[in-house]
Amino acid sequence: MFRVFLVGAALAAAASGALAASAKKPKPPTAIEILNQRSLKLESFTIAPADMPDKPLAKLAKPIAGGAKAKLNMGRTKGCAFVATWKFEDAGDQAEVDLCNDPKIVLTD
Repeated sequence: MFRVFLVGAALAAAASGALAASAKKPKPPTAIEILNQRSLKLESFTIAPADMPDKPLAKLAKPIAGGAKAKLNMGRTKGCAFVATWKFEDAGDQAEVDLCNDPKIVLTD
């Protein structure tokens, strides 16, 4: 009975290791979607790698009206962490974002 338990435990350990190895590694995005859920116009937006926030990968070509969305092509990127910087008519800010699991940025009040 003890041998059956050991064999079962070994099979369970092997199966969990195989599942962990087959889990997909997150892929960096090649494009992101920006959704402006504020009523104000989004005047500017840039996205840069977290380790080089002063070197933008992409920027908004023209302002986005409230309720509208836009797509930014980022090309080939490395890593998941990025710094998003934005400016509305009334204020601006920046934040670090992880875009590998969801390449969408929603700006709200």
